[in-house]
Formats: sequence, C-alpha cells, structure tokens
Amino acid sequence: MGKQRFRYSASILKTSHLFATIGALLTILLGSLLLLELPDIGEQDFSQLFLDEHGNVPFELHLIALCLVLGCIVTFVNRQVWLELDNEHLTIHIPRLTGLGLMGFTTGDHRIPLHAIRKIELTPVMGFRNMAQALQQSRLNLVTERRTYRLQPYHFLKEGQPDHRIGIGSAFGKPKTRVEAIINEAPLVKALSGFAGNVDFTSTPTDRTGPLANHFNLLKHKGMVLQLILLTALGTYALVDYLLLTNYLVVGDLPLWPFVSTGLLLGALGIQLGKGAPRAERFGLAVLLCVIALAATYPGLQRYTLLVSPEPISIAYDSTETGYFQHPLYPAIDQRESNIPEYWQSLPSGENYTFFLHESGLGYVLVDMATVYEKSRAFYREDDR
Repeated sequence: MGKQRFRYSASILKTSHLFATIGALLTILLGSLLLLELPDIGEQDFSQLFLDEHGNVPFELHLIALCLVLGCIVTFVNRQVWLELDNEHLTIHIPRLTGLGLMGFTTGDHRIPLHAIRKIELTPVMGFRNMAQALQQSRLNLVTERRTYRLQPYHFLKEGQPDHRIGIGSAFGKPKTRVEAIINEAPLVKALSGFAGNVDFTSTPTDRTGPLANHFNLLKHKGMVLQLILLTALGTYALVDYLLLTNYLVVGDLPLWPFVSTGLLLGALGIQLGKGAPRAERFGLAVLLCVIALAATYPGLQRYTLLVSPEPISIAYDSTETGYFQHPLYPAIDQRESNIPEYWQSLPSGENYTFFLHESGLGYVLVDMATVYEKSRAFYREDDR
C-alpha cells in the first residue's frame, strides 16, 4: 500500500457546514444593521467607530487587532499539521504553536517505525449529550517502548479523499453508541488499523462523568432555543447600536423604569420559556437574558430619542468653568474629565458654547458631539503643527 497523508482540522464540521454557520452569523449581523432606522446615515462620521476624541485609535482596538492576528497565526499553524503513513513509518509534524500540547496531545516532529508500535489504544468517549463534545474528547494513543503518542482520532482528513466529518445537525445529536462506530470509521484510525498487523489494537469506550457529561442540551428544548435566539438578537442590537451611537452623549438622569421593566419582562419571559428544563439551566439562561436586556436598554433609549426627536436643536450653553457648561432649561454638560482637556482650555472663559441636542421628553437629552469632535481634531492638528 502506498503513502497516505493526513492534514489536521480543528473543526469536526464539514467545511461547507462551517462556512454556512459563519455566513449565517454574519447575515444576522448585517441584517440587523440594515433593519435599523439610522438617522442621516449619509452624514454619519464612521471614523468615530475607531477613533477617540484626539483622532487616535484607542487601546482596546489595538488589543482586538492583536487577538485577531494571534488567531490568524494559530489558524495558519494548524494548517501546517500533517501525518504521513507508509509501509514502514508514521511521520508526525505538529508545530508547538498549535496549542495542542496544552490539551495533552503530542507536538513536534516524530518519525515512528511501525514495528516499534506495541499497542494502539482508541478511546471513544461516552456520557456527553451531543456528538461534538464526544468527538472532541476522544483519544488515539500509539504506545511504543519509549513513549506514548497522543492524537485526536477524528480530526485528521485524508488528502485526496472526501470530507468524512459530520454536519451541523449531527454535531448536536445524541452520541450514545454511535460515537464508537464513527471514530472507528475515521480515515486515520482505519489506516492505522490496516497497518497494525500483529499490534494490539483496542477500542475501549469511556463513560465520561462530571458536570459537563450530563449537561442539559439547550438545543433540544424549544423554549431554550427561542431564548438563545433572543439573546443573539438583543446582543447583536446592543453591540451594533452602541458602536453606531458613539457620537452621542447622554446628559441628565436616565429614568430607571425602562431598565427595571425591560429586565423584569425578559427575565419572566425566560423563566416561562424554560419550563421543563432543569432548574440551573432554566434560571441561569433567564438571568442571562435579563442582563442582556438591561445592556440593550441603554442604546435603546438613545435610539428612541433619535426617533422622537430626529432633528437636533441648537442650544447656547454658558461656560461656567473649563469643560463645564450650564443652561437654565437643560441638564448641565460636564466635560471636565474628557480626553480633550487642552481643547476645552483653549475656549474663552465665560462665553457661550453651542451644543446640538435631541430631546427625549424623559428627563435626559442626547448631545450630538460630532461637531465637538470635529473641532477638537482640528485643534489638535493645528497644535501639532
């Protein structure tokens, strides 16, 4: 039999199913953007999404960029993992940067003579409620006189052969006895068993117990699925509107009743939808839904204000001290702790400063800071010169 080569994949899903899942999440995100009634979208200064008052990229975005770069590096390194099996040797190439060593798997470069293998131990894991966890936790051990090589049996795809991995539907199905059959049919396991000869080849299912073994499968409960959809929708909305409304500053006292009513309503809805589920999952997911609802209420109040007052009014505030502005009919605007103190100090003391306000009718106002940021950036550019 000729040489066989296997490449590693961190995912147990078929490539088409993985891309479909990612595409669905991106569609939800983009769809939420399109469904929002954005005020004067043509006049939005989208640079405010990634620039601070000084016109600089904040530290948080640098950190996110660093995480993305590291993720790309790990993904690239994972694609360099391969095994090669011929009539005499098994060659292993697993770079240490993959992180597989942190999970107890073999890393590095190894060339193992087949005659040196004394035992091949396959350990399909039982006890999990879905196939994805069962396949991720299963192990393949190659025992020689000198050491034991530990691999994931299901994650290696045979080059030139169809994708053997499961689809998104099967990933959340109940494994029961199916996991052992699926593991034994994995290309790497079949290839090794064919070369094993007189080697002791064992397949010993392990019943994994513990908090993750008997967890409740949320996707099998319709009410829980609906809560997960609500969590995704509310979380996406909160994130999108939070990023889009960075030009607006809330001044005045926000009313508590929208937060209290929204939190209680979504919490009660979560408890109702979770009927029939275990107590921990039922109340845990309801609390999470309540927290996400509270987080979405803040940008929701901003969006409400822009809907009831789409056109801002210009109000001349009195500059009573550096960065602090007052008006007899509107809440004070305090910029004394802002990141542009030099700009506020450059303004003439005791004179008026015009702000553009959106009135909510609920005791607070929304200040459009786009003009302020534009003037402050111009000030710092001139100051740098």
